[in-house]
Amino acid sequence: MVLTPDLEMLIEQQVEQRVQAQVIELTELLALRPITEAIALRVEAVDSFKHLEIVDGEWVGLGKEDGFRGGEQHGRIEFKLLLRLGIHVEANHLGMLYPGDTVFVLDGEPGNIRLKRQPDVAFVAAERVQSSAGYIYGAPDLAVEIISPSERSTDIQRKLREYLRYGVRQVWNIYPEQGELVVHLADGSAHTYGIGDTVPGGEVLPGLALSVADVFA
Repeated sequence: MVLTPDLEMLIEQQVEQRVQAQVIELTELLALRPITEAIALRVEAVDSFKHLEIVDGEWVGLGKEDGFRGGEQHGRIEFKLLLRLGIHVEANHLGMLYPGDTVFVLDGEPGNIRLKRQPDVAFVAAERVQSSAGYIYGAPDLAVEIISPSERSTDIQRKLREYLRYGVRQVWNIYPEQGELVVHLADGSAHTYGIGDTVPGGEVLPGLALSVADVFA
């Protein structure tokens, strides 16, 4: 089929109108308060907005997208963790392991989400696992964050405080540039593990002995 100039112009106009309508709809969704699960799911359906989180009932991350989160190094580390932790969790029937696209609502309910986070890897003990087609309401027992070089220290510390405040028993901050894995515990203590060290699972993942070298291999 050969497109005439008039037909080409008509198609371009229809595409432009469709894009404008989508932009208007998204803008309206982002302005709605309180933020409900239904609203959040519609916003996250747009690829470039999947990275957004909610803090204090407001969207966080608008206008920027952390390319590191989708980079090869980030993906490789996340895969290694899911593989090695997953084998241990499955073999010992400890619970469920979740990848980075799983949303945890730390504060709120479906009709009013005030704080939601998406750890790069998360673990929930068997007795606390929720079967859900949507978000998980409550904190994971373990939250793992793979830290980007561009992340500000204040943001890292804020997220850490949030996790611990809302009941996360262990937070692992992984620093690829330094080759370090820092384990933060609920009592406020922290332990740093480097290449050559082995990370114990403690009470959260009993019996686990994770080689730091394997995480960065």
